[in-house]
Order: sequence, then C-alpha cells, then structure tokens
Amino acid sequence: MDLWVSAVLVTLVSVLIAAVSTVATMKLVDTKKLKSDMEEVKEWQRKFKIARETKDPQALQEVIDSQSRIMQIQTSMMGAQCKPQLIFYIPFLIIWAVLNSVFGASPVAILPFNPQKALPFLEGYLGVSVPGSGFGLYFWSWYMLTAFGLGTLIRKAFNLGFP
Repeated sequence: MDLWVSAVLVTLVSVLIAAVSTVATMKLVDTKKLKSDMEEVKEWQRKFKIARETKDPQALQEVIDSQSRIMQIQTSMMGAQCKPQLIFYIPFLIIWAVLNSVFGASPVAILPFNPQKALPFLEGYLGVSVPGSGFGLYFWSWYMLTAFGLGTLIRKAFNLGFP
C-alpha cells in the first residue's frame, strides 16, 4: 500500500472514530449540565485558592462546608464523561488491533523533517528515518497525532470544548 494511501486511511479512521464518539457524547451526556457543573467546580476552586492564600477563616469555612457537594459534582461529571467510552471501548480496540496488524512496524506517513536528529530516542519508537524523505511515523504514532489534533477540532465544531 502506498504511504499516502496509508496516511489518508489512518486519518479517515481517526476522524470517523472522533466524529462517532462526539455524536455519542452529545446523545448520551447532558452537555449543558456538564458545562455548568464544570464552571461551578472551577469557581469553587478559585474561592478555595483565595481563601487559602488570604487565610480568611470565614471564607475557609465556607469552602470546606461546600467541599462534599463539589466532590459529588465531580464524581457525577466523571461518570457522565465515561458513558460514551463504555460503549466505544471494545469497538475501538478491535479497529485498533486490525489496523495495527495491517500496518505493523512499517511507516504509514512521512514527516518532511527529521525530529530524530534533535530527539534521537524517537528513532524506532515513533517511527524510522526514511532516507531522502524525512521521518516515517508508525501507525500508532500517526493515529495519535491525527486523533488528538483532528479530534479536538471536531469536538470544538460540535461545541464540546469543555472548559
């Protein structure tokens, strides 16, 4: 398989998984409540920091009194964020295993520069040097690069960029 086909295929799979995961999050999670809960926790953390820095006993008591409620909110938030992962974890592992067996330890994409010259530990770990071309990334490193980059853009496009 040509490298450009491999790179495009892995990128498309990455985008597809991110899109399906994002849609599942929108369907399974009350995103408005999650955002408001996150803002409430963030505000509590800000108050806690100020109370600790100023050593104001009244402010400290106020944040300590509300700490258990904040912990319950955080637990609820974690559970809500895990719902889509519970559904897609097994299919993701299957897709990952199939692609990893197809591509193995051969490069699927070539970076037009050589990062291993500055960071020699990358050689053999993330990919290999391709003489005259650049640095060839293995399947898993190219997938991670595209999944994090494009997945973030997809979540932002669906307004799921939580604070």
